Amino acid sequence: MKTKLVYVLTCEPDKHYIEQALMSVFSARHWNPEAHIVLMVDDLTDKLLAGTRAEVLDYVSEKIVVPFEDSSLSMMYRSRFIKTSVRQRIDGDFLFVDCDTLVCRSLEEIDGFEAEIGAVPESHLPVKEFCGSLHRKAVEDNRKLGVDLDAEGFYFSSGVLFVKDTPQTRQFYQVWHRYWLESCAAGLPIDQPSLARANRDGGHLISRIPDTYNCILFTRNTFVDQAHILHVAAFRNPSYLFTDKVFSRVESCGLEPWIREAVLNPTGTMLPFDYRVRHSTPGERVRWIRTIAGTASVIRKNLPELMDGFPMKSSLRGMVSWLFRHRCYQGGALLWMTWKRVQVLRKPGLKDNVCKA
Repeated sequence: MKTKLVYVLTCEPDKHYIEQALMSVFSARHWNPEAHIVLMVDDLTDKLLAGTRAEVLDYVSEKIVVPFEDSSLSMMYRSRFIKTSVRQRIDGDFLFVDCDTLVCRSLEEIDGFEAEIGAVPESHLPVKEFCGSLHRKAVEDNRKLGVDLDAEGFYFSSGVLFVKDTPQTRQFYQVWHRYWLESCAAGLPIDQPSLARANRDGGHLISRIPDTYNCILFTRNTFVDQAHILHVAAFRNPSYLFTDKVFSRVESCGLEPWIREAVLNPTGTMLPFDYRVRHSTPGERVRWIRTIAGTASVIRKNLPELMDGFPMKSSLRGMVSWLFRHRCYQGGALLWMTWKRVQVLRKPGLKDNVCKA
């Protein structure tokens, strides 16, 4: 694979972004053993990469440290500052990947992408199909930068970006970085509105790439099993992997075998989505029961305190948890799956994408 994989990592001492990055980089290396993986960090984060937290360096090909004269700058600012200037710091084509992701298969086909800049639309939808709350927030954020988002068609996610090395993409990143700085001055430090503005003013250089390259969990859930890259949605996390209890364990012990197995099989770490349960076949439900039972067994054996939050809240969770704690995994999984099926059948309006209007 010729295209580089690029991560940007900033982290405060008491946060777990390093552990997120470790899981993602490990998964990327597993499925793409020949890839050149670049980890870009700020100078303060670099000092945290010691002891077990240095494990992330085992899976990268190159580390780039970006210094900041002002040590008081927030980690969010540092992250977006580096992210919007990656093109000026890297030679060659690259795929930028956010740290709160898991790579699920080979990415080698990106070498054949024709787009100069490729991305997946936010929530996998045209802007005008966003649900009310999402639409209002996105439109208002972009209005602050003078962008009529409804006129743009798509609002591209900056979580995964394929970028060729061309004069046009280098110019694009210069403009994006400048617009982001202006956005910060306007009290909007996030980077997607400035990306939309740069795309509009740059003649719409961004092209759509397959949705599976930035599968945002709990949005378009029907293709989660086919994802190349799973991206944890900030507003809702269905996987036990992305929890403080697991991150704390990784910080203390590194990637233990059971966590590695979970990272490489992420669909087994989450309960089935409502829409999929409603439209499932008996065979699919039987497979989910087996998966839930297996997951409960792994959790009980390795990190039993996770049982307090598994399965997700339900009127029967106490009984299900009791069964799991007493090793009645199949019985607990069957009880929970039966409850879930009853609940979703009472919701005829379920959509295949929870962000859809």
